[in-house]
Amino acid sequence: MNTISNRLKASNLRARFIGMIVGEALSALVDKEDKRLNFHMEETDQEEGQWYKGLTKVMDDTGPLDPLSQPLSQTTPKKPFKTSKPAQKPTAPISGSKPLIIEELSDEGEDDDIIPYAKPDSDPEDSDDDPTLIRRDKPKAPVYIRDLIKYLRDTDSYDRQKLALETAPTLIRRKAGYGTELSEHAEELGSLLVGLHDRYDLENFNELRAQGMIALIIAKPEMMGPWFARTFFEGDYSINQRASVLVVLGLAARELAGLETSDYASAAAFPSKKLPEKVEQLYLTQPSTTAAAKLPSPSSLKPLPPNALDTIATSLTNDFLAPLAARAADAATGPDILKLSTFTSRLRDKAKHKTTSRPRVRSIPNTTASLLSHYFFSPLVARFQAALHSAPARGSSIRGQRASLLWHPQLLALYLQTLALVVHAAGPSTLSLPAMTADLWRLLLSTRVRACAVGDLAVTRAVLFGFMALLDVNEERMRDVCGELGREVVEAQEWVAGVFDGLRGGDEGGEEEEVKMLAAGVLVRLREGIEKWQLVLVGDLIGFG
Repeated sequence: MNTISNRLKASNLRARFIGMIVGEALSALVDKEDKRLNFHMEETDQEEGQWYKGLTKVMDDTGPLDPLSQPLSQTTPKKPFKTSKPAQKPTAPISGSKPLIIEELSDEGEDDDIIPYAKPDSDPEDSDDDPTLIRRDKPKAPVYIRDLIKYLRDTDSYDRQKLALETAPTLIRRKAGYGTELSEHAEELGSLLVGLHDRYDLENFNELRAQGMIALIIAKPEMMGPWFARTFFEGDYSINQRASVLVVLGLAARELAGLETSDYASAAAFPSKKLPEKVEQLYLTQPSTTAAAKLPSPSSLKPLPPNALDTIATSLTNDFLAPLAARAADAATGPDILKLSTFTSRLRDKAKHKTTSRPRVRSIPNTTASLLSHYFFSPLVARFQAALHSAPARGSSIRGQRASLLWHPQLLALYLQTLALVVHAAGPSTLSLPAMTADLWRLLLSTRVRACAVGDLAVTRAVLFGFMALLDVNEERMRDVCGELGREVVEAQEWVAGVFDGLRGGDEGGEEEEVKMLAAGVLVRLREGIEKWQLVLVGDLIGFG
C-alpha cells in the first residue's frame, strides 16, 4: 500500500499509471468483484492496461531438464524470437500514384506575446520527475527524550543534529513534570550536550546547545546543579566547553530566582487536552486570550547571546554605581569622593535612566534561595577548594592538569562571575547567606594575588564584581559582615584601594577605565561600611569581637 500510494502521488504520469495498474491487479486477486479497487481511468481499461493486469494470470512453469544434460551439438536449435521489423525508409512514389507532400511546420513568429507562468515553489528535493529519487525519509522532530538522545548521538546526520538542538530546550522543559523519563536520562543527555561539537557549522549552535543545558538544569535543579559543577572540574572537556558549563549555571540560577524569563518556558507550556477553538473562546477572558495569542512559537524564539553573563554583570554594575554617580554629581570634587571627579560625568551618563534612590533588592522565597545555595553555590565552592589542594604535577597527573586549568584567566574570571551571580540571585532572604558571604569573600581574597599575577583585567574585574555582589546583597546586614569578617573586610578595602590607584584609566569606554570605575564604587561602599561600623571592626581586630 505504501508503494502504491507513493506512485499515485508521484509527479510522473507513467509512475502514476503503473501504480493504478498494480493496485487494480492485486485487488482483483484478493477482493470480491463488488469490492475490487477500480480507478475508473481510461488508461487502465485500454489494451496496454489490460495486458499489464493480465500478467497476474501468467503461469510460467519450469521446463524439462533433459535438453540441458545433452551435448550442445545434439540439442535442437530453437526458432529465434520474432522481432518487429525496422521501419522501412520511404521509397520513391509509385508511378501513377499521388506524390507525398511533406509540409514543414514552424512556430516562429506565433504567440510571441505569451508570457509563460513561473514554476511554482516546491520542495527542491521533490523537483525530480523520477519518484524513486525523491527523499521521503526526512526525520521528524523528536517527541521523547530517548529519541532526542538518539538524534544527538547520530553525529553523521545533519538533519538530526539540527532538529535535536532546535527541539531540546522546549522538549526538556515540557517533560520536566511528566513521569520519570527525564530523570532517568538527565545525566546522559547532559553529557551529550556538553561534549557536542559543531561538525556542520550550524547557525546559533553554541546558543542552542546552551539553552538545552539551561532547560536541563531548570527541569531538574537538585540533580543537574551538582552534576554540572562536578562536570566543570572533573570532566574531560575543552576550555570553551567548561566555560559554557559556567555560563549555563549562572543563567539557570537567575531564571530559578525569577530574575530572568526564558521564551522557551512559555513555549513549553502546553495543555494535554483542549476544547475546540470556538468553545474555548467562551471560557477565556479577553486578557488571557491576548496573552495566549502572544505566546512565541519555537521557531521564533531568540537565541542566547554569546556574552550573556557579561551583559548581566554590566547591568548589575550600572545599578550598583547609579546611586554613587548621583551622589558624586551633587558633591564637590576632591578627596571626599575618592578622586571620582574624573569619572563623574561618565557615571552620570550611565545613571541618567536610573532613579536617585537606591533600588531595593527583591526578596524571593527561601525555598528557591536554599536551592541555589545547596545545589549551585556549595558544589562549585567545595570542588574549587578540593582542586586547589590537589598536588600540581608536571604533566603526568590528570588531577594536576585539571587544577592548572582553574588558573586559566578566562575560566577563573568566569568562575568568580558565576559565583557572584548565584549569590546575587539567591538574594538577601537566603537563610544561608552568612555562610555564602564568608565562603565567597575568603575565596575572592585568595584569588586576588592570582589576579595581580596574571595581569588580566578580566580576572580583576571578576574579583571586584564578586565584592560588588556581596555588598549589594548584604546591604542591610553590613554590621554582621563587619563583625564576622572584620579582618577580611579590611584586607578587601586595602586591595581594592591598591587596584584603584594602580589603574590609569582615562581611555573613555576602555576596559581599564570600566575596571577603575567598578573599583571606585566598591571602595566607596567598603569605606562607608568601615566608617559606620568601625567600633565593631576595632573590637574584632583587637580580639574583643
